[in-house]
Amino acid sequence: MKRILLNEFKEYENMKKKDLEKDIGNFSPTVVLPLIYNEKVDFKKIESIRKINVKNDNSEEISNEILEELKINKNNITPLKFVFHELIANIYDHSKFKNAYVMGKNDGEFYEFSFLDDGITIPISLKKLDFPIKNDCDAVIKAINGLSSKNELGYIERGTGLNNTINIVTSGSEGEVLIVSGCALIHINNNNVFARKIPKDCIDGTLVSLRMNLDSKIDIYKYLKQVKYELIQ
Repeated sequence: MKRILLNEFKEYENMKKKDLEKDIGNFSPTVVLPLIYNEKVDFKKIESIRKINVKNDNSEEISNEILEELKINKNNITPLKFVFHELIANIYDHSKFKNAYVMGKNDGEFYEFSFLDDGITIPISLKKLDFPIKNDCDAVIKAINGLSSKNELGYIERGTGLNNTINIVTSGSEGEVLIVSGCALIHINNNNVFARKIPKDCIDGTLVSLRMNLDSKIDIYKYLKQVKYELIQ
């Protein structure tokens, strides 16, 4: 699969440097959500954006509304609800966000879903652990492979939700995943991992974007297993 999400994020980076038009409704979630804090942009006309409540978990409501709006085939409702639950749970558990959003879109061939929060970012969340981390890209890769900042009764939990989500998207739906957090950009498709450093102020918080082919039914239980993702040096 082509690296569509990488191209879309480059489009966002280029737009961020320019004067923006108010109507951005035709752009993908990967472009739209990082612009959401820009006062020049009018988001009122984009119906597919939902805000995550800070105090009350409304993830079920968000997933129901977006999946219904996009007319998702009922065979893939369960896998997508799992994905929504895991990614929004990560926002609640780790980000310490004040604002967070979800957006979905169907471009006629693939479905794209983006999750954005303005929290402390994945690298900062992991820095409090007594664990060697080389840089922000390394921190995101370690989070993908299970390193978690969640601590219960003095024990660091192993996080599997993000790893499972990536397996479902890249293997189950022949799709791709983009994660941008701190100074890290990570892109995964076909188990290939690409990483590059980005400026610290490129986005405010963490962006996770998914691009999925939902023509065929996804057997979610095939992909609920740990897969190790590594950068090819």
